[in-house]
Amino acid sequence: MSYSLAFRSFVLGGLVTACSQSPAEPGPAASVSDAGGDSSGGSAGSGAAFSAAGLAGSGVGGAEGGASSGGSAGGTGGTLPISVNWKPLADAADANVSINVPSVASRGKDAAVAYVERTTGRVMMQRFDATGERIDSPVQLASDAVERSNVTLASDGKQYAACWNVAAEVHCSRVDEQGTVHLNALAVSGQYATIVASAAGWVLAYSGSDKHVRLQSLTPTLDLTGKFVATQRFAQFSVQDIGPLLAATPSGFALVAADQEAGDVDLVRLGADLQSVVSTAALGHNLWYAGQLVATDTRAAVSVSIAYGSFLQLLNEKELTAELPIAGGGKTGTDQALVLTEGGIGAAWLDRSAAWMDGSAAVHRRFFADNHDSDVGLEPRTPENNVLGMQEQGTESFQQLVQVGSQSVLVAKASRYGSLGALRAAALNFNE
Repeated sequence: MSYSLAFRSFVLGGLVTACSQSPAEPGPAASVSDAGGDSSGGSAGSGAAFSAAGLAGSGVGGAEGGASSGGSAGGTGGTLPISVNWKPLADAADANVSINVPSVASRGKDAAVAYVERTTGRVMMQRFDATGERIDSPVQLASDAVERSNVTLASDGKQYAACWNVAAEVHCSRVDEQGTVHLNALAVSGQYATIVASAAGWVLAYSGSDKHVRLQSLTPTLDLTGKFVATQRFAQFSVQDIGPLLAATPSGFALVAADQEAGDVDLVRLGADLQSVVSTAALGHNLWYAGQLVATDTRAAVSVSIAYGSFLQLLNEKELTAELPIAGGGKTGTDQALVLTEGGIGAAWLDRSAAWMDGSAAVHRRFFADNHDSDVGLEPRTPENNVLGMQEQGTESFQQLVQVGSQSVLVAKASRYGSLGALRAAALNFNE
């Protein structure tokens, strides 16, 4: 074992009991050559419009091409990084202006990214097209967000809605079909929200004063519809201020949450009335620093970060079916952007060497074809501390995928720390 890897192993041992501590900077990472695992291209056609939440033989390998490698759960991410054409989405004259976790959503023909400027409290939204090019100028949705507020953005196919934290409340604004901004259209008592579009309007998931997840139905204009549904579940991350992992499905919703604070999380499927409709599926991990979720009625993908890595998990309508460990990142770990596409689920994440200095950053991508979860597999499951010894792929980035028309677009912030100018977009194909 190299000195660097041994040091990281020592650090990880200390992190096991430090999940409640907020990291100020990324932890040390071993210098390891790029993973050169095999991959196999999977075919993905055009997908439906996707609104984002508060991201693997026979079409289940990476989209880079090459030999088949479904692989066991003990393998690496199994992809080679590719170059993409990055385009700027957000720029700031002040290099000290930084943003929290950005959020993206698509309304079909265009998409948008929302972000909070920490030093100004402004919530901004920038629209872009299927190539990642900006559409018009950014619009301001608020000026009162707290410094460490998260932001969540969704679209119902016509409008955009965004929410953020103001003191002990969640505030939301709406951008209608004509582009008019309806400022502070909603305010509810709570924190750390995720908004998604529903058949009747919107659903807001957020943490109440007791830290339990609350689910609130909203009209298309963000008015309250009845009283919130009080769950007995927790969905707060250990160190990062992120909203609950909630996704809309054709018949209801999917929620990732735990039955005890800081406990291991489950995937809970909910009906249109926000009540549980099937047994929960245990994921076997807690919420550390970052995570993403996409779901249909019969399938779901969840990315959950751990220290120095992450787990990308696949599920059917009732249970966990596959788990892929991906190493990299500092003590904040990594996460993967996820998108629903025709015939499967696409995943992408920035390479561990990601940097904007030369205007480029390499990307890993995988396509998980429907009915092929067994090619990735579930046994034997890799213990979290063993991920530390694997070849690194990811970095401490934030990224999300959206489907704009028939094109997938990756939006990324190259570093979890740094300037606003690091927000970029790139068209990404899963059928090459």
